[in-house]
Amino acid sequence: MAFLEKYLQDNATGGPHGTHSVYWITSEVFNQLPIKAWKFNRPPDVDRITEINRHMNETKRMDGIIYLACVDNELVCYESNHRREALRGLEGIQPLLVDIIWHATDENVKDEFLRLNKAVSVPELYIAEEADVVITGIKDAVDLFCEKYACHKVGSNRPQRPNFNRDTVIDEFYRIMKENRIGIDEFIIRLQRLNAEMAGRDKSKLAQKVIDKCEKSGLWIFAWSSKLNASELL
Repeated sequence: MAFLEKYLQDNATGGPHGTHSVYWITSEVFNQLPIKAWKFNRPPDVDRITEINRHMNETKRMDGIIYLACVDNELVCYESNHRREALRGLEGIQPLLVDIIWHATDENVKDEFLRLNKAVSVPELYIAEEADVVITGIKDAVDLFCEKYACHKVGSNRPQRPNFNRDTVIDEFYRIMKENRIGIDEFIIRLQRLNAEMAGRDKSKLAQKVIDKCEKSGLWIFAWSSKLNASELL
């Protein structure tokens, strides 16, 4: 990665900042960097990327910092992957603030990721050792779930019942699989069974608009709560 350090020294403003390096980089230079998503991150939400891309194209700026690390001679993004993906194809964006750990291990990156996210609950999916296998299976299941119940999918980080956002579904699927010690195929079977059972529950405490939406879509999983109950999926 020495050539990348030299490239940024010549084409960006900034340099060492403690154990990190911080640069102001043009979007044109940034989009040429060979960056991959860190293997322990969630798969990005395509709809959210499109929304961010549209906003940045209108404002010509990107808020916040993109966090990168060089692990095993690969440059990975471990925080702000949605913004990184949304930058593709954009021109004329104001310079971006980028933080890079040049000589890192996955353990270093995990520590930094947890530090950055210390104010919020970090799903175990981020740091699970089996993440490479688990993420692939969950991603496919979540993609199908989001496609089937697209009318319930929202971009908000705090979706109102009976809606959900993709990240929440990923976290909930993985949490229940972990707590109940089941694989994704068995989880989906139990989830479908629970959804059918929920459709027949007493709905007197649900708002009429919630009932109407669930009856139309057939999805009742998040009608009463945004969280799944592991005991109901035994």
